[in-house]
Parts: sequence; structure tokens; C-alpha cells
Amino acid sequence: MGLFGTKPPMLDRETAMTGFPVKLPAQAREEKDGKLHVTVKFHRPRWQQVLGAEKVCSRTFALDPYGREVYDACDGKTNVSQIIKRFARHHKITIAEAEVSVATFFKTLIGRGMIGIELKKRL
Repeated sequence: MGLFGTKPPMLDRETAMTGFPVKLPAQAREEKDGKLHVTVKFHRPRWQQVLGAEKVCSRTFALDPYGREVYDACDGKTNVSQIIKRFARHHKITIAEAEVSVATFFKTLIGRGMIGIELKKRL
């Protein structure tokens, strides 16, 4: 690993669409001001630690109703493709529009340590 870490390998579209999003453990979940606030542990990058920051801290993220809908769908039983189709149907948008929105949001949730994607096939 280099000084600033390495990026995980990119998944092809087909593999990503068959993955099963699952919520990672959260320190707290709280309803406030019409949003779901989720607090997760965050491991700071090495360069921040070198500058004196603590290794682990907490961050809280607020999810609006759209974000919460997608986050709540991350049950480990529903794959990415099914979540996208449900989102498109519920909001009366095309599959392509839903795919862009949901996939972008999944990247955000993964980057914040809120969800992970299981890639093994379900029987």
C-alpha cells in the first residue's frame, strides 16, 4: 500500500447489480427533524494521524427521505438491481434514472462506511 492507500478494484456492472447491500454496524440511529441520523465509526487516513488526529472518531450523517428509502432497503436480502427497480417504480422514473441516482448514493454510503456489498450469489 502506498502513502495514501490504494483504491479497491472496480467491479463490472453485472457483478455490481447482483450484489446485496447490507448495513454496517452503526453506533447510533436517531430520528430528528424529519431525517434519519446515523452515527458510524470512522478510521482517519494515516496522514491525518501523522498530524496528530485520533485514529478512530465518529461521524453522523443525516439521510433525507430518499436516502433513507435506499438505506433501509440495504437488508442483505435484496440485490442492487431489485432496489433500483423498486426506487424507479415508487418515484415514477425510468430505470436508467434510478440506476444513476441509486448507484451514486451507494458509492456515497460505502465511502462513509454505512453499507457494504456482499458479492456472493444467493441460492
